[in-house]
Amino acid sequence: MLEILEAKDLTPYAKYETPGVTLHAVESMTAGGCSGFAVFSYGTDTVTVYACDAKGDLALYDGIARTVLFKAMLRGIDRANYLCDTTQLKKLHLCDPHSNTCSSIAELMNGCAGCKEKKD
Repeated sequence: MLEILEAKDLTPYAKYETPGVTLHAVESMTAGGCSGFAVFSYGTDTVTVYACDAKGDLALYDGIARTVLFKAMLRGIDRANYLCDTTQLKKLHLCDPHSNTCSSIAELMNGCAGCKEKKD
C-alpha cells in the first residue's frame, strides 16, 4: 500500500538546505521503500517547492505534488512557487502555464471538485 508521509529524516535532502529556511519533505512509501519525494518550505503566503520526483510515475508525481499543495492550504497558504522542473507540473495543470507558480492553490483544488462532479 502506498502512503505519502512527512519525512522524519531530512538528511537525504540536505542539498536543498538554504540558510534561514526550514525545509520539509514528504515521501511516498511502499513496502520497497521510498518511491518518490518532494522538498519544500512554507513562507508567509507561499509554499516553495525545491524538488519533486516520482521516478517517472506521473500518477505518483501528481499525488506527491498535491500533498504538498494540500498541506500548504491547511496552513492558509494559497500560492506555490516552484524552483524545480515544472514540466510534469504543467502536464498535470498544477502550475500556471507561463510561469513557475500556482497563483491559487484553492482554485486549483476547487477545480478538482468540479471534475469529480462531471464524472458523477
